[in-house]
Amino acid sequence: MNFTLKQLRYLEAALRSGSIAKAAQELNISQSSVTAAIDQLEDMIGAELFRRIPAKGIIPTRIGTQVGERVAEFLSQARIFESDLLSMTGNPRGTLRLACFEPTAPYVLPELLKQISVQYPDIRMEIIEGDMAAISTALRDGAVDLALTYLLETHPDHLFAPFFAARPFALIPDTWPLCGKPAISLSDLSDYPFIMLDLPGTRNYFDALFSAQGAKMKIAHSTKSGAVLRGLVAAQFGYALLNICGPADRDHGTGYTAVPLAGDIDSPMYGAAYVTRLDQSPIVRAAVSIGLALAREGRFDRLCLAPH
Repeated sequence: MNFTLKQLRYLEAALRSGSIAKAAQELNISQSSVTAAIDQLEDMIGAELFRRIPAKGIIPTRIGTQVGERVAEFLSQARIFESDLLSMTGNPRGTLRLACFEPTAPYVLPELLKQISVQYPDIRMEIIEGDMAAISTALRDGAVDLALTYLLETHPDHLFAPFFAARPFALIPDTWPLCGKPAISLSDLSDYPFIMLDLPGTRNYFDALFSAQGAKMKIAHSTKSGAVLRGLVAAQFGYALLNICGPADRDHGTGYTAVPLAGDIDSPMYGAAYVTRLDQSPIVRAAVSIGLALAREGRFDRLCLAPH
């Protein structure tokens, strides 16, 4: 084979980041090394893989996109193959690329990573965070092996291991009279300003929640950051709806409080998604089994808020 794994990794990083500089920084190498690898690959293939646009980075050509898809799939297979070989004589070993829906990462990742490091110290983790659309694409393209996310839609080539039902709750300024209630309905909130976590897919989810209860949301602000969202609620700009209840959401003195939602309300499953071809991968199966064990032990229960 004329191509080396190193060259293919450089190409994959450049395609994924859309920038030679970012790829070099990610790989901790010089930009000239990435450029040289791309030039060599273009010479071997006999086609231009990128268009260089000043001040805008690089854009893959049609052939570059096709090559990139094949390279990503090959590198994913190579990484899993290496892990399978290393795991044949004992515990799972190798690198697991794990994606996580960014707003949930601070609450779900630490416990899972801790248990993986204790039970399988030879598994090295590479963590990628993003929105659900980006995670789904990374999983499909082989950029990651496992994704911690919500099950909002099914994919024929994806498997899903459910950890817990993430029932939505309201995060309300602690000066509002609604805070004194054991549970509230979405109708109770219809006249109050709503601060929306605005990520791909979330608006449709919130629309469906309100429609199911014959209520309406009065959007006052939107943000893509969970930290900013909590800050806006604490500053009395409105309420928010979330599915993961962090420790600070239950504490006094933060400026807001978490209140359960009453009634029959859609609670998406949260868990680990992975592609069918990795079902027998030792490192993927190890990570999934730990997540399921934590769920059985009730270690994710603290993240859920339901009416008493």
